[in-house]
Amino acid sequence: MDSSTVRSKVRTIVGEMSPLGAREAASGDRLVEELGYDSLAVIELSLRIEQEFALDPAAAGGTPDITTVKDIEDFVEAQAAAPTDAA
Repeated sequence: MDSSTVRSKVRTIVGEMSPLGAREAASGDRLVEELGYDSLAVIELSLRIEQEFALDPAAAGGTPDITTVKDIEDFVEAQAAAPTDAA
């Protein structure tokens, strides 16, 4: 999946799951302040992102400071590009 597709898909998921109701999310949107995410909604979003992009939560190496949609886009891209241990 190329970068623009990943970013578009992340924005779609974040917008669909916004606690304020489905909306179009932009990269610069802040999860809490502009999209209405609370701690439970962020957990639900992270689980959906992990499922959608087949991310391994154990391989994440800690959770980055995520406050915007772009932070999620960057995180998903970095995880998708990271080499996986097949052993």
